[in-house]
Amino acid sequence: MFLYRNKWNELIETTGFSDRVATHISVIIPARNEAASISNILNDVLAQNYPSSLFEVIVIDDNSDDKTFAISSQFATRHSQVRVFKLSELSDKNNKTSAYKKQAIESAVNLAKGTLIITTDADCRVQENWLRSIASFYETEQCKLIAAPVCFHHDKTKFQKFQALDFCGMQAITAASLELKIFNMANGANLAYEKEAFLSVKGYHKIDDKASGDDMLLVYKIAQKFPDSIRFLKNKEAIVYTEPCKNIQEFLQQRFRWTSKSGSYQDKRITIILGLVYLFVLSIWINAFCFLFSSTFHVLTFGSDLFPLLLFQLAAKSITDYFFLSSASGFFGRKDLMKSFVSSELLHLWYIPFVGTFGNILPYNWKGRKLK
Repeated sequence: MFLYRNKWNELIETTGFSDRVATHISVIIPARNEAASISNILNDVLAQNYPSSLFEVIVIDDNSDDKTFAISSQFATRHSQVRVFKLSELSDKNNKTSAYKKQAIESAVNLAKGTLIITTDADCRVQENWLRSIASFYETEQCKLIAAPVCFHHDKTKFQKFQALDFCGMQAITAASLELKIFNMANGANLAYEKEAFLSVKGYHKIDDKASGDDMLLVYKIAQKFPDSIRFLKNKEAIVYTEPCKNIQEFLQQRFRWTSKSGSYQDKRITIILGLVYLFVLSIWINAFCFLFSSTFHVLTFGSDLFPLLLFQLAAKSITDYFFLSSASGFFGRKDLMKSFVSSELLHLWYIPFVGTFGNILPYNWKGRKLK
C-alpha cells in the first residue's frame, strides 16, 4: 500500500487542456433500463466544451424494459451527433453470450467514426471539459489507452460514504498499478482507447466468457501489444461522477460482479496481490475468533498469545490505509470522507473476506439478469 501511495503521489497531475484539439471522438454509452438517468448523461455530453464537429455519441440500448430507447431516440432526432441503436438488431441472434455490455461496446466500436473511443455509463455525470481534457492528454502523450478517474457523489449515508472512500482508494490503486505496469485496473465509466488499438487486438475476443470485465480485461489485452502506451489521466477536469449503491444488497451484487472476473486475470501478479490482501484480512478474523474463543472458554492455550499480533495487524492496516486514502481522497476533493474513516475501515474488514469468498461462487443479479 505504501508502494501504491508513492506511485500515486509521484504521478504528475495535469491541469488545464489544449485550446486546439483535432481528435475525432466517439463517446459510447451502453444502456439498459436507464430511463431515469440517460437524459442527464446525454445533456452533459452534448454540452461539452469541444467542437461539435469532432465528436459523436453512440447509445446502444441493451434490451431495456423501460423507455431508455425512446428517450435516447428523441435526442437523436434533435441532435445529429447522437446515434441510437438496439443491441438486439446488431448482435448475432445465435450468440448465447452473457457478456451483453461487451457485446454492446464492440458493436458500437464497429459503428464508430471517431479515432478515439471513450466509454462511459448511462448513469454517470461528466464535466464540461471532460472530452477536451482527455483529447489534450491523448494528443500530447500519444497513448493507445487512457484510464481516467471516476468518483462517487451524492453519498448521504455512512454506508455510501464508505463506498465513496473505498472507491477513491481503488482509483489511486488503478493509477499506481498502471505506473507499475500491472495492467489489470481501469473503470469502464471513464475509459479511452484508439479504435485501431481495439480492433488490432480483436476487441473482446477470448475474454467474452464473463459478463464483467469490459474494462480491466481489455486494458490487459491492449497492454500486451502496446505495453508502453497505457496511461492514467490524473486531471480533475476529467473526473466522471457516479452514485454509490443504495443498500447492502445492491452493493454486494455490484462487488460480486466485479469479483466474478478475477479468475480471468492473465497477469498473475494481480492475483497474488489480491490473494494476499484477502488472506491478510481473513487472518485478522481468524486471530480475533481464536482470541475471543480462548478468553471465553479457556480452550485454546495459544489464544491469548494472538492478542499482540491481532493489535499489530489492525494497527498496520489502519495506519497504512489512512495515509493512502487521505492522499487519494484529496485529489478528488473529498477529504470530508476521512471523517468516516473508522466506520469505513470496519466495513472494509467485513467485506473483503465476504466478497472475496462468495464473489467467485455465487451468481449475481445485474440489470434484471442473473449472471455468474
